Amino acid sequence: MQQIKLIHEVRAVKGKKELANIIKAQRISERVLQDVLKQLKTNVTEFAIAEFITKRFIKYGAPILSFSPIVAFGKNTANIHHEPGKTRLKKFTRRGGADTIMFDFGCTVNHYCSDMTRTFFWGEPSKKQKKIYKSVLQAMNLAMNKISKGEKRAKIIDNAARKFLAKKYKNNFKHGLGHGVGTVIHEWPNFKPKSPDILPAGCVMTVEPGLYFKGFGGVRIEDMVLITQNGYKNLTNIQKNLKSAVLESK
Repeated sequence: MQQIKLIHEVRAVKGKKELANIIKAQRISERVLQDVLKQLKTNVTEFAIAEFITKRFIKYGAPILSFSPIVAFGKNTANIHHEPGKTRLKKFTRRGGADTIMFDFGCTVNHYCSDMTRTFFWGEPSKKQKKIYKSVLQAMNLAMNKISKGEKRAKIIDNAARKFLAKKYKNNFKHGLGHGVGTVIHEWPNFKPKSPDILPAGCVMTVEPGLYFKGFGGVRIEDMVLITQNGYKNLTNIQKNLKSAVLESK
């Protein structure tokens, strides 16, 4: 058992070439996301956008994806692993506010993966939507702050985000805070409430808090970070403040 763990630990620490591949994959993903935002229009389907994402990765020379793209509109954003379907993007919702949009995707470069999630609103979000979004973003910042101070215990970092969200939303944060990324999309170590993992300097982790409300929708925000000796370096260059998440519906 110790030998298997050692192998995982060795794989987790990325060399310069490995890290360069992950960063290149992430930059391609960011280009794709920018292109996707320009394709959005009222009544477009999740499936159509997912198909566009796949074709865009091919255009940019990264045909092998980290996983099947998650594209979710409206209440489907409450499904953590939603598969794109025929749901159409709406200009307004019955509950008031804007339709929620969630993208979660990545690609591979020389077998090394990228991973990113962003949540957007198709028009002006309601007070409830804004509150949820800001809470998820604050949870992410609390976890990042722990890492920036040199914390390496995965469960302590996970708890920083989870405890904050639990005060307002009980158990709506339904998955681990993140995971290692390498030649597979889910790699050791893992951010979980009872994780025994200690983050080694040189590993690449996702930080992805989320809140999910059945019949209403959800918010997840995900960055990839490189764990350093005394903190981290964020490998994700896409904005995530509330202002950047509000799109002009058309």
